[in-house]
Amino acid sequence: MLEHKSLPPNAQTVVKQSLDGAPEPALPEAVKTVLAALAPEHIVRYLDELLQAGMPWMTDVGRRRVQLLSFEHPKAGSIRLPGEDVLDGSVDWRIYLAALGHPTPVSTAEILQVVPDVPLSVVDDFIELGLLGSDDRPWRLRDDKSERTYLKARLAPKKIGRADAVALGWDEMERRHRFLEGEDLDDGDDLFSLLASFWRGEPDISLRTRLPVEARVIYDQIIVGAQVGRWPEHITTDRGLWALLAALWVPGGIVNPENSEFHVWRALYNSYRWILMGWLDKARVQVQHLLKAADKSASGEGIKISADLCAEAYNMGAYLALENEELELAVKLLRRIRKQSPALTENLKYLRRRRATLINDRDHWENPYLMLGVPHGDPDWEDQWRALRKQLNGDIDRLTRINSAKRRLSHAKRNGGQFYVLPLDERVLLTPRKRSAVLLPEAEPLQRRTPQSGPEELAGLRAGAIRALLDEFTSHPSIAEESN
Repeated sequence: MLEHKSLPPNAQTVVKQSLDGAPEPALPEAVKTVLAALAPEHIVRYLDELLQAGMPWMTDVGRRRVQLLSFEHPKAGSIRLPGEDVLDGSVDWRIYLAALGHPTPVSTAEILQVVPDVPLSVVDDFIELGLLGSDDRPWRLRDDKSERTYLKARLAPKKIGRADAVALGWDEMERRHRFLEGEDLDDGDDLFSLLASFWRGEPDISLRTRLPVEARVIYDQIIVGAQVGRWPEHITTDRGLWALLAALWVPGGIVNPENSEFHVWRALYNSYRWILMGWLDKARVQVQHLLKAADKSASGEGIKISADLCAEAYNMGAYLALENEELELAVKLLRRIRKQSPALTENLKYLRRRRATLINDRDHWENPYLMLGVPHGDPDWEDQWRALRKQLNGDIDRLTRINSAKRRLSHAKRNGGQFYVLPLDERVLLTPRKRSAVLLPEAEPLQRRTPQSGPEELAGLRAGAIRALLDEFTSHPSIAEESN
């Protein structure tokens, strides 16, 4: 020991004098001081040699701890503990044993103290040993962003977004997000591809067997409901399922919007499509049912309908009321809309201007964009007009209709003009793109990607455990030595 450089001079002197003559009373403390100045691996090696040579200044449990640490990597299962009492001790000692898999009493707070500094593989060890969980959020203690993302994926996969999944190269999680975001996923035969086909109305016979057990019940309810157009409430209230229900169920006639909010949306969607197709009589019947359901919802008597859907129902009703110049009714319907928007304001202005214009001076009531079968404001309406001209060759009535729409739009393009806006927000009537996760299994944590920790990875924790051995030094011989 004395051959090492930079030893404490006073302690070094005491040890040397004791070697040449009678041991001084300060010798035990001097030996401890000299040992404390050495590297950890030297400490444990010299302690082992000193104890084998009969050094008495160590507690009994300290002797057995030195015995344990004489092994380079005393991992649980590879060695036999020299007594259960060696499991207790200082925090550095216990954390090292815990990292090796030994059942030492260690708290989560103590483990979290070392998480910022140990290699990533050691954090993975703590996770696999059940010493760290998602509630402990160990990722927040790492400086490296990629490591934070990795640990979050290991413990809290629900917190991993698509960009994180891509950064991790985690294909399964990326495909999960692609499915939920509404992508077709026709590039494989995994569960996500099968479910994407299901959302297109193309169920695969093998899909049900690949679903989690609890999801099969929901799958059966969806399939059975599609035969009659009725589903349990927990299905129709999940907007992420609406595109699926719409693909599986194509109603042949008028939809009863009082069945559920999904039926309200489906009825609105159908009515809008019929208006674009020029089937105004059919749309008018459906809209009357929608207005009744919206009124009931507003009074608290019927099903609860969102403000967005109610607004579209009232706005559509007001639009169809224009055919018979029922302007007072149209204004009344628009005033029932609780959610204000620029489009609603413009529609009210349109109605008031029309009301102030003599009947014989009023323009045709229909929105010319809708007459051409395109959404309001579509910049490509002329392409649609040309396509319709080819399709309707010989149909004088419909050709007259689309030519009238073209003239009005051309005039508005040159001179400005305003038309009744329908819908107020087209996104409300579009098929919801985002999909529900109710048929998916729970997101599985990312599999471990680091190797099992070895002596090199645990060197820092081992150093702390070795230095903790010096706490077992005593200036008096142990009881066992005194007996001898």
